[in-house]
Amino acid sequence: MPKIITKDDVKALAIGGTILGGGGGGWPETGLRDGYLALEIGKVELWAPEEANPDWKVITSAALGAPTEPGDTKPMHFIKAAQLLRDVGVEFHGLIAAENGGQNSFGGWVIAAALGLPVVDTPGDGRAHPTALMGSMGLQRTKYDSVKVGVTEGSEVVSRGSLETTGAAIRAQARYMKALIAMVRDPVPVSYTLMHGAPGAIKMGIDLGYKYLEAGDDPDKRVQASSDFLGGELFCKAEIVEKTIEAKGGFDVGMMILREGDQEWELSYVNEYMTLEKDGERLATFPDLMTTFNEKGEPVTSAALEKGQTIYLVNAPREKIPVGDGNRYREAYKPIEEALGKTMVKYLEGYLKG
Repeated sequence: MPKIITKDDVKALAIGGTILGGGGGGWPETGLRDGYLALEIGKVELWAPEEANPDWKVITSAALGAPTEPGDTKPMHFIKAAQLLRDVGVEFHGLIAAENGGQNSFGGWVIAAALGLPVVDTPGDGRAHPTALMGSMGLQRTKYDSVKVGVTEGSEVVSRGSLETTGAAIRAQARYMKALIAMVRDPVPVSYTLMHGAPGAIKMGIDLGYKYLEAGDDPDKRVQASSDFLGGELFCKAEIVEKTIEAKGGFDVGMMILREGDQEWELSYVNEYMTLEKDGERLATFPDLMTTFNEKGEPVTSAALEKGQTIYLVNAPREKIPVGDGNRYREAYKPIEEALGKTMVKYLEGYLKG
């Protein structure tokens, strides 16, 4: 039987999803809003990977764009996007999230509650990522005819073609409208998501959130509980002495310098944290999960941080978290390397599939 989501689950997932967002994945406040709204509209059934019908066709739902430019996108725009997908003749039986994140862990919930559809716990990725291609579970390596719908206030886009061109179309919509676009995309059978997605990652986010809440109000205990759950390492509790951020190409791109005593770390991001370096040495490279907490031990995104804040920085190796196949192919990293001006692929040799 599917798990019937409760308000407590919503709270836990907003926390766990933000941690698994690794600096991105949307605003947790918006995730809480969407989660609670879905429960007001109807009920949310979260189907475990082994329980869902493998022949169901599921679509992915996510917000796409730069978190610092949210625009005027509302929950109704996600429902509209799903309706538009049906209007152009695309059949689907349920929904999956694109990724974990404070907002995007709740991907599909409002649609599912409004249309009476199941949410399947086989998201495209178990952590947050900056591009639609990274959440597409390697479909670009198949002869897949992609279809994406993007909706925000004053703009509706239906795009067909390759995964790259349809993703670029919705990214351009986000850039032009300066908004986080309500997007649905690319129906695939549940059986495909079981092989190439991140089965069980939403439950992992819920369980992580509960483990965090069990730690109480002590910041050190909150962070340590989260790190232990992830099999990660607390790198530092340091001050942000420098931060740059630029909304570029539908991404938030920048870097932070963290200082603790006489030690410094450089943390770069393209929405999500991409690289961690110290004294010129690469310590972590996406999809390693670099994730941050404020002085209260609350998980925070890259867009929410400011110079002068003291933060905790935790890293969980990519092998410790569920990562979708969209992050296992080198072509997915080209636009990120170009936006960031840093190499990534050479640090992922042996991990990438091709």
